[in-house]
Amino acid sequence: RGLETFSQLVEFDFDARGYKVHDAPLSIQDAPRFPHRGLMVDSGRHFEPVAAIKKIVDSLPYAKLNVLHWHAVDTQSFPIETPSRPKLWEGAYSKAERYSTEDVQDVVEHARLRGVRVMVEFDVPGHSESWCAGYPEVCPSTTCDQPLDVSSDATFELIDAILGDAAAVFPDQFVHLGGDE
Repeated sequence: RGLETFSQLVEFDFDARGYKVHDAPLSIQDAPRFPHRGLMVDSGRHFEPVAAIKKIVDSLPYAKLNVLHWHAVDTQSFPIETPSRPKLWEGAYSKAERYSTEDVQDVVEHARLRGVRVMVEFDVPGHSESWCAGYPEVCPSTTCDQPLDVSSDATFELIDAILGDAAAVFPDQFVHLGGDE
């Protein structure tokens, strides 16, 4: 990714109709200060089409960011397909505002080709009202939709299934679980 720095030094000279690098020759010593340099996209609250997420990913290397923190699920919506628990995405805003497994794989591969990792976030146990649309048994009661019922084995079985499905499509070593409760 060292060419990113170089590309930022090249400019087009419209008068000469060619490219220039000012002050050449140069010696560039460039390394990231932090290994994790990311931007969060919150499609759990504000749905973004796959094409828009890909455009965001395309912009990250220009700012030398290497992680897309995809806050995919929140109280408002559960738009991610989870094959082992298919009723979860009943909590999406609408059927048109969902990400299939193929959509997720497409975004992850698009990012990988640009040197960007995708770290998914599933907010749990709070911010989880959207989970109750498909699996009401994990919610404390019919009048209390969050946080998830941590006294129920069904809750932990559901979380385990979600994380298993996520591991199959998100190769990053990290999964974010929110935890701001």
